[in-house]
This record gives sequence, C-alpha cells and structure tokens, in this order.
Amino acid sequence: MSLISQRDRQLAIEALEYYRFDILRKCDAFKELKPLFNLPDVELDESSIMELNALINWIKLEYQKHEN
Repeated sequence: MSLISQRDRQLAIEALEYYRFDILRKCDAFKELKPLFNLPDVELDESSIMELNALINWIKLEYQKHEN
C-alpha cells in the first residue's frame, strides 16, 4: 500500500521540475548580468542539482511503478 497517491506524485514531479528550471534560469540570468554589473563570482552547487535530479527521477519511478 502506498502512502501517497498518484496525483500527489505527479504534483511533486511538476513542482520539483519547475523548481529545477527556476534555479537554472536564475543562474543563467546571473551569468548574463555578471559582466554588466561587475558582480562577484558565484558557482552553481552541482551536487544540489544532482540530488534534485535524483529525487525527481525517484518520484518518477514510483509514479510509473504504481501507474497500473
């Protein structure tokens, strides 16, 4: 028996993918503005992005496993 519904899984996937897209979009915007405003160097935390991707993939697997 699953603790969360398929709808909950789908909502989690959509929310996390939007969050990931938003983070990457903000990083790209920062990179574009950096030379214009002489902003300090800020590095993207690659391990956090990898963890987020792993979480999204795990939820997708759980969604597919319970789809039938």
